[in-house]
Amino acid sequence: MAARRIARSAVDWAAFKERVPPKQQEFYRAFKAKNDTFVNKVHQYPENLPKIDFAFYKARLPNPALADQFQTAYEGISVPYPADKSNMLNDIKADQKAAGDLSKAYIAERQEEINDANLLLSKIDKLPKPNEMTMEMYAYYFPNLAMDPVNRPSFWPHTPNMQPGNKDNHNI
Repeated sequence: MAARRIARSAVDWAAFKERVPPKQQEFYRAFKAKNDTFVNKVHQYPENLPKIDFAFYKARLPNPALADQFQTAYEGISVPYPADKSNMLNDIKADQKAAGDLSKAYIAERQEEINDANLLLSKIDKLPKPNEMTMEMYAYYFPNLAMDPVNRPSFWPHTPNMQPGNKDNHNI
């Protein structure tokens, strides 16, 4: 009986917990405890109204029409499930779909960055080891970082901040 009531709106708590970041586990536990409290409160009441033996009351009451009147009123009671007047469920589904699309786009961008990083790593792995690299090899692989005395002459210690004309140079 109770399982039928919650079957429509059951939450997959295990899947939910997998998506909660480690720093927010306490919030998740508090939220789940509050949900469990509400669910337990709902389940302490029966799903349907209890059955009343109106024949017993008709036999005991001096006016059996009064018992019939109570019976029709009692059987006519129905507590409707709340309606979604503002169409909130469709809004939530639309938001969920939009978030899923954003997540897929984000994942695709990160995957592209991972592929670029792997390509760079594969290029770095093909370079000779630093202790085996000569100055000529360094100039070949890193032309913008290597010393070029013809096109870019520099003075010892060949660092940019120690060159003439540099504003950070306090020694000249």
